[in-house]
Amino acid sequence: MSPLRILVVDDELSNAEVLALILHEEGFQVTVAGDGRQALERIDEAAPELLITDYMMPGMNGMELARAVRQLPQYRNVPVLLMSGAAASTLSTHAKSFDAFLRKPFDIEALLKAVELLLARPPAQ
Repeated sequence: MSPLRILVVDDELSNAEVLALILHEEGFQVTVAGDGRQALERIDEAAPELLITDYMMPGMNGMELARAVRQLPQYRNVPVLLMSGAAASTLSTHAKSFDAFLRKPFDIEALLKAVELLLARPPAQ
């Protein structure tokens, strides 16, 4: 069985690399992108089953990226885990753009639990 694929998007490359290392150690295949535009350029190569994105990024924020990904028919059901230093309540008006939220800095166990839950859910119809 091939590893599940995750696309990690964060403009702070050190954050993205740490996330990628943690997820790779858990057996996932991880592709990293430094911003939303790069994520869209790499999406077919990554063929993600989960998108993990930072909210605050230059050019295209995490919500805009999530909406753009969901406009692509083959990725419209990919769950989105949004990360931000802002409180979840600040982003609540955009709740339909993402499936789960982690506040930065986050606990590794919380990250892995969120990933597990998002990848275990049945796809939306």
